[in-house]
Amino acid sequence: MKTRLCISLACALLVTGLQADNEVYRTWTDSQGRKLEATFRGIENGNVFLQVRNGYVYRLSLDKLSAADQQAAKTLKPEGLGIPSDPNLAQAAAQIDMLVEAGLKKVEQKPNPLASDEQFVRRVFLDLAGRIPTREEALEFINDTSLSKRAKVIDRLLESEGYRSHLFNYFADMLRMADVAQKARFYTYQDWLKKQIGENVPWNKLVYTMMTADGKLLENGATGYLLRDAGMRLDNLSLTLSTFIGANVSCAQCHDHPFADWTQRQFYEMAAFFGATETYGAKGNAGAGMQGMQGMQGMRKVIASLGDKRLQQQAKNLLRVNALAVEDSSTNDLKMPDDYKYPDAKPGDLVTPKLITWSDDKTKKAYQGVQTTKHDEQLRAQFAKWMTSPDNPRFAMTIANRMWKHIFGIGVKEPVADLDDPNASVNPALLHHLANEMVRFKFDLKQFLRVLCNTQTYQREATSHELADNTAYLFPGPILRRMTAEQAWDSCATLVVGADVDKFKGHRGETYAKAMSIDLSGDASPDVVKGQIENAIASMRQFGGKAAGNPKNRKKRMMNQGGEEDLTLAPPVRDGLVLARASELPQPEKDQHFLRMFGQSDRQIADSESEEGSIPQVLMLMNGEAQRVIGQNDSLVVKTASAQKTPEQQVESLYLSFFSRKPKADELASATAGLNSGMTMRDLTWVLFNTREFIFVE
Repeated sequence: MKTRLCISLACALLVTGLQADNEVYRTWTDSQGRKLEATFRGIENGNVFLQVRNGYVYRLSLDKLSAADQQAAKTLKPEGLGIPSDPNLAQAAAQIDMLVEAGLKKVEQKPNPLASDEQFVRRVFLDLAGRIPTREEALEFINDTSLSKRAKVIDRLLESEGYRSHLFNYFADMLRMADVAQKARFYTYQDWLKKQIGENVPWNKLVYTMMTADGKLLENGATGYLLRDAGMRLDNLSLTLSTFIGANVSCAQCHDHPFADWTQRQFYEMAAFFGATETYGAKGNAGAGMQGMQGMQGMRKVIASLGDKRLQQQAKNLLRVNALAVEDSSTNDLKMPDDYKYPDAKPGDLVTPKLITWSDDKTKKAYQGVQTTKHDEQLRAQFAKWMTSPDNPRFAMTIANRMWKHIFGIGVKEPVADLDDPNASVNPALLHHLANEMVRFKFDLKQFLRVLCNTQTYQREATSHELADNTAYLFPGPILRRMTAEQAWDSCATLVVGADVDKFKGHRGETYAKAMSIDLSGDASPDVVKGQIENAIASMRQFGGKAAGNPKNRKKRMMNQGGEEDLTLAPPVRDGLVLARASELPQPEKDQHFLRMFGQSDRQIADSESEEGSIPQVLMLMNGEAQRVIGQNDSLVVKTASAQKTPEQQVESLYLSFFSRKPKADELASATAGLNSGMTMRDLTWVLFNTREFIFVE
């Protein structure tokens, strides 16, 4: 950050483009007479922070200002959000605010007031870390007098374990990530994605890796994306296009799209890029490298030699899992469907790969060289290169729109899986700008979210009124929304365990792969393969056995030397309820679990998590397992409140834990009177847990 005033009045007058009109600007003069029109963002550690109309924030030493302006800096109230961590980031955030404000101005709407510190800290924890802050985390922020505290907490949360867990939950719903698919467990896929998020791999590289991955699922978790729809090229392509480039083309799978420009032939031409890609058992994968055993015939003999029919069936399942793989052949074999009825092709015709284009896209770099490959085994890589290119007109825009919805509650363009006409969004200029920013940040999702959270738009009070149908929401602030199922669950776990809830990581993929993997190379003899199968079956029993899954047995094994639970090895268990982050629990959870009751999807349809309320949810809040363990004496929220000296302090502690704020006077009086009249700490936690304020993101 610059440390001295290095811009003249002439430079300031050259600022072009949109300018904020809702700030208080004044002319500042330095000791040499140079002038700058800027708004006062604050003073800290002897430095003054001034923001010019294009959003850039300058830091200059207080003693470099004129005597009059030094006095003004000491007395003026800071405008806006305080001090940013980076002047360029502040400028990027301001440009977004200007575009939002321009949209509001067109319809004579005003932005919401800025959120209080209490509202902001709870919201930013939920949006970035996926859980409410603990009492201590909330107090640390609220009591911080630094003008840069909002920027600092954003930076801290983006580097937290909670960020990885929360973003994984979002992508797990988007990608239909389930523990079990194709009669195998996709743990390696889950672990791979968590690792990519933890390492902040750029989005375009992450998606490219998924689209081009090959090999066995047990050895390469990235193959999980294509193997999720093993043997279903057309369905997988339809989901790929809607998920990653916002092209809703499912209709074109069977006929010309009635509402878009897509034709059935165009869909098949796109699918032809996967015409040489085989998944699950294709090209004899199950017997690949088994020439030494005469292929599948030799394998059948090995299975028959196991004797017991149950072992034989387990062996078949084991081989099926090992056969789950992605590989490319040298020939594109995709043909037009037998019922194709349009005159531009005949049923059964081989399909030549060809990319769909929007407007003048053929001139863009993303298209250059893609359709000229002579090697069919390279088709998939060519498609991935085109789709994830910064020059692709939809790829950056789609993920930018998704991340906007992730923290604002609603996309600039809805639904997020349909971006065929970006100009039909509520603010086309904003949507295009967000796409350009995503490219400028080189698809760094963490940096993109950092900018969004530093905007005034994000840090304003949430809009709490009901959104009318067919009425454009122009973002005077985020929308008031119910927590996602994962946010609600992880917040419950935080009340019981505290920030330690982030410690446990499952890493089930490595364990599962070791248990199930068999060497099917041509050098393996029948006896060797038989031994591997028997060992793998034994490992399967241990992996899924009752002893391994029994919370009491696991708790005994996972104590540290001090006799306390080691939460890095196993999550805490209360009344049989495993209090791990949702990202570390089964994907998805069983039907009657808190997560499913609150809208966690069954992972069969992309983006299908629900935030709708229901009677079963109300009953679970009132009488379910979660509220019971929250109110127990060994719950952190109860222990912390009980340690306070007076009833007033106990009530304050509970309010900070549940709502990240202190109680209002009437709330304090009512709750204190209740405690003095025989209400227990458990009773009060039940009341707070069942309030609307707890379950909503304000």
